[in-house]
Amino acid sequence: MVVRSPPLPPSSAQRRARRRCLASQERQEEMAGGGWRQELAVHLGGGHHQTGQGLAGAEVRSDVRSAAAKLTSSDQLFAVQVLVRVRSQIKGRPEAMLHAVLGGFDQWAGDNWWRVVGTNLGVVHIGSDVFWRRDRFDRRMAQRTFAPARKAVVSAGEIAGLLKPPTVHCRAPNVVRSGGVIPPPPHDLPTYSGQPDLLPLGIVRTLDGERPVGVHLSETYFSLSAGRSRFGKTEGAIARFVALARAGHGCMFLDPHADALARIKPYLVDHADRVLEVNLAVGRDGRQAGWNLFSMEGRGPEDIESRVSAVVDSFASALHWGEINNRALTLTTMAAQSLCELALRLPADLAPTIFQMVALLADEEWRAVVVPYLSPAMQSFWTTRFAKLSADAITPVTNLIDRLRSSAGVAGLLGSSRSTYDVRKAMDQGAIVLACPAGVGDKDRLIANFFVYDILQAALSRKDTAPDRRRLFHCMLDELQSVDGASKGNLAALLEQCAKFGLRVHAMVQQPTRLTKTTLEAFLTNRSILMSTVVGADSAALLAKEWGRAVEPDTITSLERYHFLVSVTHHGEATPPFLIRGFDT
Repeated sequence: MVVRSPPLPPSSAQRRARRRCLASQERQEEMAGGGWRQELAVHLGGGHHQTGQGLAGAEVRSDVRSAAAKLTSSDQLFAVQVLVRVRSQIKGRPEAMLHAVLGGFDQWAGDNWWRVVGTNLGVVHIGSDVFWRRDRFDRRMAQRTFAPARKAVVSAGEIAGLLKPPTVHCRAPNVVRSGGVIPPPPHDLPTYSGQPDLLPLGIVRTLDGERPVGVHLSETYFSLSAGRSRFGKTEGAIARFVALARAGHGCMFLDPHADALARIKPYLVDHADRVLEVNLAVGRDGRQAGWNLFSMEGRGPEDIESRVSAVVDSFASALHWGEINNRALTLTTMAAQSLCELALRLPADLAPTIFQMVALLADEEWRAVVVPYLSPAMQSFWTTRFAKLSADAITPVTNLIDRLRSSAGVAGLLGSSRSTYDVRKAMDQGAIVLACPAGVGDKDRLIANFFVYDILQAALSRKDTAPDRRRLFHCMLDELQSVDGASKGNLAALLEQCAKFGLRVHAMVQQPTRLTKTTLEAFLTNRSILMSTVVGADSAALLAKEWGRAVEPDTITSLERYHFLVSVTHHGEATPPFLIRGFDT
């Protein structure tokens, strides 16, 4: 389709058009004069039998006045001609497509309207494609010559959307925005219908209609989903988690707010024997599992390092400790290792918990009793180096532990010497773990970090299991930024190692730019799935760059609600981003 619309010089065509309009107005007033007088007479109470004729005259005069107002205004006028050509190898298709294109011009129906050139004889329309007009049409189409009808004069506001192909710089409100070019989905992406070896993605639109699609679990390692709140990010994760759980896969959902867990549980009624829930949002009277971070039951001295690392990394991430907090990191490490050594020597029912860290750091009498039972290295630290530290050195560690103890739910979970929650056992048995730290405050963020770093260390401990016996376990992490505060990149390092041990991490974040640089790079480098709904401008630019500019940042920031751009690993290669819609509930 070619639209030609050069502006008319006000000094010539606009004056001529105005004169024609005024002359037409005078002729129509003469023809409708009786009607105007009769209409006026009716209004005054005189004659009444020719009211319809008076109204017709009023309508004609109103149209002429509208045209005169347009022609006498300061708005730029244009002479317009539109050439439409449709081609197809299929017989009858050009005619159908032409009628569809012409139907699009119905939106201009009103005071001005588009008229197809030619004569309509009822059974046939003699238009530009007849043999004596065809050559002129083809010549104008090829040479972009211009021959508008004499009365085809419109103002700039009436055809703003047709003056040129609208660009990002065209801000006219009456221009429909396409949202930018988005690559199509892979044609051979498998249709999802509940297959246990597929991870559901969403619904794609093709030439044959809409269909749900998935991606093979064998090609899925890490996924990162970005998007603002209430745009479907968590809803999509819930759908994928339920599909995995019902297909028999082991999985964990870490939900900071408990809303997602409440929506998940009705779909797992027939899998209740596999569900393990650790939910601190149930309140004081709710039943709670027991979880001793320093329990060494069934473990040996070689497991101490992983237990200590999980606790220390959790504190560092929750409190954003870095190199300048070296003293706090050292105290946390030494206290955690000492309690693990005590747990090896004491009965399981008397194993120390995280709350004994305060006693070890602040109670001299308690420390004097337990230090002789520690390894020589630990004894040396507590008897020589620790005594030289100032009294306030322990405050960053003890203050947060005291806040943990103040919560009855947290005290019940972490204060039990024996654990009923063991994520390594859950991974090996294919259990369904529902975890909620009940908030996003400092202590809740610390508990969320306990969950995350515990499962990462548990995955690394699978090195004692043959690769073919490592059962896959999928972990959904909502609000990833809350467990990514450590400046040393601990989370990134663990993520890069855990894939080989059967752990699959699916993370969600509102803005990727809120992640630490090392964690973001780890996800973008190792991700199998990257999806995004609407994000901020900085995050949109980052994602567009990651996708090789296959889409523009403005396209990401203008997506509809519950619509995502997603790139997956398919046949061993990353696909360009394509559009999906969330599953209907």
